[in-house]
Amino acid sequence: MKVYIGTDSEGQACVTREEDPKNVYGPWQADYIRKRATQETTAAIEGAREAGATEIVVQDIGFIRGVSPGGLILHYDELPRGIRIGLGGAPLHRVIDASFDAVVLLGHHAMAGVEDGVMAHTFSSLAIENMWLNGVRIGEIAMEALIFGTFDVPVVMVSGDEAGCQEALAWLGNVEVAPVKKGLGTHWAISLHPADADDLIREKTKVALQRLDEFEPFKVPPPLELRVDCYTQEQALERFSREQAADLIGPKSFLVRADSPIAFSKQMGG
Repeated sequence: MKVYIGTDSEGQACVTREEDPKNVYGPWQADYIRKRATQETTAAIEGAREAGATEIVVQDIGFIRGVSPGGLILHYDELPRGIRIGLGGAPLHRVIDASFDAVVLLGHHAMAGVEDGVMAHTFSSLAIENMWLNGVRIGEIAMEALIFGTFDVPVVMVSGDEAGCQEALAWLGNVEVAPVKKGLGTHWAISLHPADADDLIREKTKVALQRLDEFEPFKVPPPLELRVDCYTQEQALERFSREQAADLIGPKSFLVRADSPIAFSKQMGG
């Protein structure tokens, strides 16, 4: 069994980060986030191996603004040996392929605008107010699952705050979830003890992979239309300029049309 594990950097236990007037989320917990992301990834690797995984690729998809570049947050030498590691901010579709059997998403969070979501945002907390796929508001969990679905690989387990886990269930169906904290707002939470969170992630990863035959890849039939709403006109123009085929639909919004979700990859980042 070949398993992909993608680790983001907001949905870990005992992580909230303080409010920062310039960068939205401040750097106070940066070192701790890296530690927790590494420990929770280790727990998922252990659970996957207990379920029979023989090949594991961990992709670092975290980002701590003002502290670390995208895809460079994990302490790689503290992860279990025998895995391969994707790092440096590579697009998901450059790491995943049809040879994988399952995807586990760690440290994830709810989409922008969710009031009880800890650090809820959609790809860029500074620039993106909302994303809409075919008229339905969408967040990172479902967008990433669409990329994996292009390669016929299902998401089987998601860890993060309760709001992010509920979002995963709403979009992906009966996946396993590991809610490690309950949001009381953007910067407030009640969290599991870190070791208890690790135990939950280990167990949920194991159970998910033991249920592998029950999952289907997540897909939305084309045509696809992604609307991106930014906070400012300047942000909208910058993100619009990344696209070869897009339409401005207002001073702060634009549309990208495509047949494959991979075409939206340029918006799936800061």
